[in-house]
Formats: sequence, structure tokens, C-alpha cells
Amino acid sequence: MLKRSTLFAFAAPSLPVGAIGLPLIVYLPPYYAGTLGMDLAVVGLIFFLVRLLDLPLDPLLGHLMDGTRSRFGRYRPWLVAGGFVMALGTWLVFMAAPGISAGLAFAQLMLLYFGFSLMVVALLGWGATLSDDYHQRARVFGWFQATTILSMVLILAIAPLAVRMAGGEDASAGIHAMGWFIILLAPLTAFYAAARLPERPHAAERQKATFADFRALARNPLILRLLLLDVLASVAPGITGAMFLFYFEHRLGFAAGEASLLLLVYFLAGLAAAPLWIGLSRRIGKHKAMAAACLFYCVAHGSLGLLGSAGFWVALPAMMIAGVPYAAAPFLLRAMLADVADADRLETGLDRNGLLQAVLTTTQKVAYATPVALIYPLLALIGFDPRPGAGNSDGAILGMTVLFVLPPVLLMAAAAWVVARWRLGPGELAEVQAALAARAAAAE
Repeated sequence: MLKRSTLFAFAAPSLPVGAIGLPLIVYLPPYYAGTLGMDLAVVGLIFFLVRLLDLPLDPLLGHLMDGTRSRFGRYRPWLVAGGFVMALGTWLVFMAAPGISAGLAFAQLMLLYFGFSLMVVALLGWGATLSDDYHQRARVFGWFQATTILSMVLILAIAPLAVRMAGGEDASAGIHAMGWFIILLAPLTAFYAAARLPERPHAAERQKATFADFRALARNPLILRLLLLDVLASVAPGITGAMFLFYFEHRLGFAAGEASLLLLVYFLAGLAAAPLWIGLSRRIGKHKAMAAACLFYCVAHGSLGLLGSAGFWVALPAMMIAGVPYAAAPFLLRAMLADVADADRLETGLDRNGLLQAVLTTTQKVAYATPVALIYPLLALIGFDPRPGAGNSDGAILGMTVLFVLPPVLLMAAAAWVVARWRLGPGELAEVQAALAARAAAAE
């Protein structure tokens, strides 16, 4: 069993990695469209294009990491470099001033995503090598996800505190405070993980992948099913995040501070429930726990559409319940992918752990960017005005409500159906690892 000190060192960089995700989805698009004065549709296009162009970057980095054989290790130099690049990109994006051009906003976002990619691909690839045990892998990535949610909670607490300290009128103060949190932690936590985490030697039996290997990877049914599952399970909360402030302020009538507090409760519930999903995966298997989490999400999120103008104390328990399944899908998918990497190595002789983790990171980036690119133009089409205090027609509010509730529920229901047909459980993984051990012994 892995020591907690090892898990803590692995999870530490997920503080800045997790902290960047929430602002990019929930806070920065409305901030650029409102306070910085950019057109709503242009903001949606910029955030989508950055992630679209970032699409091939993660697999390329993962492939390069798989081939890295430096005296500093396989993942260590990439993680440290990512910490510094991410800090620089955060400073440029979060400290942007009103009047910023679309071209400059695009370039700065690209740099931020490059640093994010360096950190997250190196960290997740490294984490998948820390244990070969089926259940320990869920524990490893459960720590990662729990720390990620903790960083979201801290970000949600930092933003309103900074605004209040600035007099309660400067929305930029919250954005700047979130930025400084990430700027300080990215290089520090990268150095800490690099100093404390062990690295094991390459497990590959062949040094280089051929073009045929990559073609076979694209046809691997386990990988394709996992990627489809990831897209379904990521787009659903992406829609929720992209519309959260709009829904709770314009439809339910909450002030910005109350909406942020409810979002904080949502993430705290997800953090508290993370050990429950780890325990459930140990009892029934990772894919069955994932299916249970998806179905729980459908019921809990669907109930948010019934809130109406019920008041804060009615919305509070509803948000607590809705947050329970939040942590499950991301860490269970990563742990399942580590199992797939073993099956891929048995079939090909290649250690492509970094590449596979990077591919999953790519699909998550696109899945979280897609809601902004699709939902924001649809909101503009139905006449919804996102500005604080704006008067919207009943039709615009109804359309916004349908977009907030229905697509996430349908997508997560589809994810439950897909994962229920997963075929790589603890018994099958044990057979794969036994075959790998026998082949290694024969080679020796």
C-alpha cells in the first residue's frame, strides 16, 4: 500500500491544476464578456478555439514523455517546466485589462493552456506508474481528485473575500486573487512533487512506436469506449459550470455572493463524498461505481430544475446532494485508464502510459470547452442577456433553464449505459499483469 506521504506529494500539484479549471469555465468567460467588455459570442469562440488548437498538444507531450530517458527521470523535468509556464500564462490571462483585443486574449490563453498541459500530462502519467494494484490506482487518483476539489473550494473562498476587501464593488479583485493563488502554487508544488515522488524505470519491451502502432491504438475498443465515456461525463458538468452563475442569478434570483456560496457547498459535498466513491469502487469495481455515480448525477441534477424561487435554505441541501457524485467520474476514469495501459502494453510491448493519459486529458479539455462554444451562442440566439441585473423575458429564462437541466441529464445517462458494458475488471486485470510478469521473466 502506498504511503500517505507519497500520495500527498503526488496530489500537491493538483492544487494549481484544479484551481485553474473553475475560473476558465465559470468565471473568466463571463468576466471577459462583462467587465473586460468583449462580445459574448467572441468570448465563446476564443475559449473554444484555444482548446481546439490545443487538441494535439497533450498527445504530443505524452508521446515525448514516454520517450524521455533523462538522468532527472521521465516525468520530473516536464512537471517542473510546466509549473513555471503555467504561472506566466496565469499572470497574463488573469491580470488582463479592459480593452484587450481578441487576438491578444487568444495568444495569452494559448500560453496558459500550454503550461497547464505540461503540468497535468506529466502529473497524471506519473501517477499511473505509482502502483500496479487495481484498487490502489483508484486510491491514487482519488487523492488527486479530492485535492483538485479542495483547490476549487479555496478558489471559491478567495474570490469573494478579495472582492469584499476591495470594497465590494471591484469584480476584478476576485479574478486577480485567484490568479495569484495559481501563480504562487504552480512552481512551488511542481518542485515539491519532483523532489519527493519516486520514478520507476520504463516498462516498455520495444523502444519506439511505429505508425501501425498508432493506427492500432485508434482502433482499440477499450480505449475508444473510455474516450466516449470521458466525453459524455465531462460535457455534462461542463454545461453546468458554463451556465451556473446565469441560472442561479437570473432564474432563481440569487445574488452573486449567494450563488458563489452555493457553488462552494456543491464542491464541499463532492470533496466529502470522494472517500465514499473510493470505498464503493473497492467493493463493486471501478466501472460499476462509475455507473452508480452517473445515475446519481441524473437524479440530483434534474432536481435542480424544480427549485424555482424557493430561497437559499431550500437550494442549500439540493446543492449538497447534487455535489455528491462530482468527484467520482474524473478519478475513476483515470484509474481505469491505468488498467487499459497495462492491457495495451501486453498487446504491443510499448509503455504508452503518458500518451494514453494525455489523450484522456485532451478529450476532457475539448469536452469542457464545447459547452461555452455551443451554449453561449444559443443563449444569445434565444435573447438571453447575461449582464448583471438585466431584464430577460420569460421565454429567454425558460430556454436557459432547459439548456441548464436537460442536456447534462441525457449525457450522463448515456455515460451510465456505456460504462455498464466495461469489460476490464479486477479479475481481467490480474490475468493481464500475470501475463506481463511471465513475459518479463522469460525475457530475463
